[in-house]
Amino acid sequence: MIVDLQRRLMEAGRIRIGQQVPTGNGETRPEKLATFRLTSSDRLRIQQAGHLYGGTPQPWQAPAGQQWEVITTADALDVMVPPSDMAFSQSYELWSAGGCQRRCDGRQDSISDGPCLCDPDKRNCQIHTRLSVLLRDLPGLGVWRIDTSGYYAAVELQGAVEVIQLAAGRGHMLPARLRLEQRQVKRPDQPTRRFAVPVLDIEVSPGQLLSSHTAPRQELTTSTDAVDGSARLTPVPASLPSAPVSTVREQVAQVDDDKPKPKRRNAAQPIPSTGLQPRTVAQAAADAAAVDTPPGDQLIDPRSPQMKKLHACLNDAGLGERDLGLGYISTVLARDVTSSKEITVAEAARVIDALEQPPFNPADVAS
Repeated sequence: MIVDLQRRLMEAGRIRIGQQVPTGNGETRPEKLATFRLTSSDRLRIQQAGHLYGGTPQPWQAPAGQQWEVITTADALDVMVPPSDMAFSQSYELWSAGGCQRRCDGRQDSISDGPCLCDPDKRNCQIHTRLSVLLRDLPGLGVWRIDTSGYYAAVELQGAVEVIQLAAGRGHMLPARLRLEQRQVKRPDQPTRRFAVPVLDIEVSPGQLLSSHTAPRQELTTSTDAVDGSARLTPVPASLPSAPVSTVREQVAQVDDDKPKPKRRNAAQPIPSTGLQPRTVAQAAADAAAVDTPPGDQLIDPRSPQMKKLHACLNDAGLGERDLGLGYISTVLARDVTSSKEITVAEAARVIDALEQPPFNPADVAS
């Protein structure tokens, strides 16, 4: 491993807690959501996310270009938290139309490589907190990042990540839940402010965390030989008997010696003849070609990406129900299909191609 390279995982998408909505004057304004919104440049991931968490996938014009989004119906997501150096970061940042102008930790600016320019009592910069997690039930190896500039998320997410990392141990991941909690704050002479805060939580108690990561306590040995009957600690001998320490190789060899040895069959007896002549290379190749099944004629694997894509296309076309989907597949293949597991790889490709050919009319599906 190269020591001066920081490890990281690919960013699969973003977890958002708001969206931009149009206003009456033709501009947009931010609006908070009651559920999570997922965005990604990968259409298939967003379709899979809509299938898992609810919502309708749709195109989204991101600042970086064309992407996809789904506003889920879930206010909680099952996640896995990677090691802290890949999962969590915080900094004071100042943004403008030209991008990020300052990014510092309160003392040092990482962009200018100089000291922090903000007044500690009245900062121009905002706290930016970034948390990257793995969505536990969504296929694919990649993290989903949530960005927030809220104060409560900054202090609470940092504490939750530290507890999870201490509990899980360095380099391990612990199952957790990312929840979207609706809160409100009322201050004197100010209107009530309502906002959403992402909260990271785990499904175990603090006692369970402690018991699973702490060595069991050893009970002290006591003695009641005293005249007054009070318990006394058993003294530890000044010197303990020394025993020779075996090496790892010697211990493994000892375990192997203690294992019962399997009885060997009599290798001296000859193998009986079958009376068959050995095949030539050409005959073996011809026999193998005769029994091999072409890849396109194999039944589709229910867990394969092609099967997932088939179901995603059926859902997009409004054929997610079992009878509608099977009716459409039967129409395309011109044969009765009672289960999607009955079709081959080549037939699945034909159905997917038919679904992706616009325009699609669900009324064309045979009843």
